[in-house]
Amino acid sequence: MFKKKDLLLILPALAIAAGMLFWNYFHTDTQPLTAVVEEKGQVIHTYNLSAQKTTQVINIGGKYHVKLLLEPGKISFLHSDCPDQICVRTGKLTKAGQAAVCLPAQVSVRIVSKKSEVDGITG
Repeated sequence: MFKKKDLLLILPALAIAAGMLFWNYFHTDTQPLTAVVEEKGQVIHTYNLSAQKTTQVINIGGKYHVKLLLEPGKISFLHSDCPDQICVRTGKLTKAGQAAVCLPAQVSVRIVSKKSEVDGITG
């Protein structure tokens, strides 16, 4: 089934995979994360997620009564009166480069840091 020479290929590949897994699991990003909230293309709020210590509900208001949930290291859409609720189902944003948008309310939330975790952004 396996030959001894096969192990010369398999063992290094497993060692590299395990090393990458542990690096990803234990590596913590020291860059501060900032949540940028925009309405109709204009920045209306910025929140330092790295310094956030309490849970807070932010009322954006507007035609669709948008509310955001700000938690330590996280932000999400808590409520919106929009018909499809995609923004609420997006979940919690925790990493640089993540974004959520409520199109009917024209409200967007994105996470930024000095070191982004995305390869590129179009638009």
